[in-house]
Amino acid sequence: MALKAGFCFGVKRAIDMARATLDSKEGPIYSLGPLIHNPQVVSCLARMGLKEINDLGEIKEGTLVIRSHGVGPDLLETAREKGLEIVDATCPNVRRAQDLARELSRENIQVVVVGDKEHPEVQGIIGWTCGKAMVAENPEEAAELTAAGPIGVVAQTTQPQENFDAVVDILRKTGAEVRVCNTICNATAERQKAALDLARQVDVMVVVGGKNSANTRKLASLCHASGTRTYHIEEAGQMDPAWFRGVKVAGLTAGASTPDWIIEEVMRRMSEFEEINSSEEVNNEEVNNIEEGMKDAVEVKAVRHGEIVTGTVVHVGLDEVMVDVGAKSEGIIPARELSCCEVTSIQDVVKVGDEIEVYVLKAEDNEGKLILSKEKADAEKAWVKLEEALNTQEPVQGTVREVVKGGLLVDVGVRAFLPASLVDRGYVEDLSKYLGQVISTRVIELNRGRKKVILSRKAVLEEEYARLREELLANLQENQVVKGIVRRLTQFGAFVDIGGVDGLLHISEMSWHRINHPSEVVNVGDEIEVMVLKIDRENEKISLGLKQVLPNPWDTVAEKYPVGSIVQAKVVRLAPFGAFVQLEPGVEGLVHISHLAERHVAKPDEVVTEGEEVNVKVLSVDPAEKRIRLSIREVAREKQTREFQDYSHNKPQENSDVVTIGDMVGDLFDKKDND
Repeated sequence: MALKAGFCFGVKRAIDMARATLDSKEGPIYSLGPLIHNPQVVSCLARMGLKEINDLGEIKEGTLVIRSHGVGPDLLETAREKGLEIVDATCPNVRRAQDLARELSRENIQVVVVGDKEHPEVQGIIGWTCGKAMVAENPEEAAELTAAGPIGVVAQTTQPQENFDAVVDILRKTGAEVRVCNTICNATAERQKAALDLARQVDVMVVVGGKNSANTRKLASLCHASGTRTYHIEEAGQMDPAWFRGVKVAGLTAGASTPDWIIEEVMRRMSEFEEINSSEEVNNEEVNNIEEGMKDAVEVKAVRHGEIVTGTVVHVGLDEVMVDVGAKSEGIIPARELSCCEVTSIQDVVKVGDEIEVYVLKAEDNEGKLILSKEKADAEKAWVKLEEALNTQEPVQGTVREVVKGGLLVDVGVRAFLPASLVDRGYVEDLSKYLGQVISTRVIELNRGRKKVILSRKAVLEEEYARLREELLANLQENQVVKGIVRRLTQFGAFVDIGGVDGLLHISEMSWHRINHPSEVVNVGDEIEVMVLKIDRENEKISLGLKQVLPNPWDTVAEKYPVGSIVQAKVVRLAPFGAFVQLEPGVEGLVHISHLAERHVAKPDEVVTEGEEVNVKVLSVDPAEKRIRLSIREVAREKQTREFQDYSHNKPQENSDVVTIGDMVGDLFDKKDND
């Protein structure tokens, strides 16, 4: 018997409350839907007087028992308005999820529920947010959600932890603030682990619980996936003694809604089978001794339509394959029955000597031939494997066979469709490059009746991406220089993938000079080197810098712009106290208002305008403080001095050897007017 089996706390509490209500209350007592997913318990409670309804409109008075999945506040209010007495058996774990969702919604935080949107528990949680919560069943759905502000995440209490974590990772990648409230109940995980541990130690496994119980079906699937022969039953009468013939050790587990009395009855019946089989083994020993003495020269296997048998490929032709299955003649596999997808070369599928499983289409055709199908045998195994993969979320391997409209056809034992949007983490322009490749995918939708299988390679890649991200966050250090790829641009910066984590390269950290938009420096797809400035491991946020790995223009300012030199600069902005000019990208200096002109200047725009090219004289340089004092006035003075000197040197001397200052000034003003 598995260590963890049978009623969980929430189910037991709901049943106890229902029984206590039936014992103590007068009048009709109802439950909204089946109290638990076990037909025997539901029937027992019905005989005690608990009536199951699907809508409050069916009743007018009495007592209403709320099952452990819980309901929304609107339904509770409607029940009260009808005058119904309410017995709330909502599981405390579910109640916690409801309360958290309600509080998050009241804080104007967008609630995202990870779970099955049609499940009553999820519907109830949504109700506690006044219908504002969004639902994401998986990472793919999470990627489609849009929220304007912060996000709060809660979980359906029976969700797998891996799926919950994957959805949270996707939401965090949007750059939004994400508040995580892990409301997963660990009882289901404990039962699954205990059942799997037991299944690996026994020859046959019996799983007891309702066929409509999702957690019981999951237990059966996990046990079967371990390789142990597994049977899912609802009660002891469904067991067959043949299951236990030759079995040394049998295991037993039960779903969370299976009562103890059913488990005990199954255990008692299994013990009876053990005694019967022990007696048969003694009698069979004599029979075996007789059979040992009867040696047939050749054993011929009788095969029947619909049977799956194992055989060896003995011949590969152009349009058929011959297989020895131990029958009186070899079986034939027509080329069309080799694979679920189109076959261009039979040799690519099977070779002589291969041992394969085949499905018997016809025991004998019109010519007496045994007609077989490898495709149908593969499909029978594949459907079981795919159902297990859907339940366990384990990846499946498949070969890409065709490129079709909207995606790829993948051979996973049956024909499966991989949508183009789920082929990779990003957009793939040319899908033909995947032809013939063996890829790892996850089953996200399955319908055997319609032969429909939908796969996602993106989900597997996202999981690997999450693993790499976790490793990167653990090993990354501040001030470390790493390579990254620009994934997305925004007004305030760029998101750079540095190998599993998207870091934010803020616009202020992109360049030593002022820029208006990130596209002036980087483009989507660029591979760049950046420095890690800050790491917030708790929230998985990383701040990056690009200018830190580029030369700092201020390191050479003193050499390039010595004091006293005159250089050309561009006016970039005006202030009440002067004008800022750019000497080169990343290097700006100030021309104080007193150094704009010889005359008094009230406002800088009386002398210069933004975008204008001007000559300035360097008055002082302070690289440590990133300050340069400049002057336009001094440039004008030096120009006047040179003009005086040129005039004095070139003025013709006519009747006197003495030239007055007045003469020079007058001539200069005449020259300026002519200019």
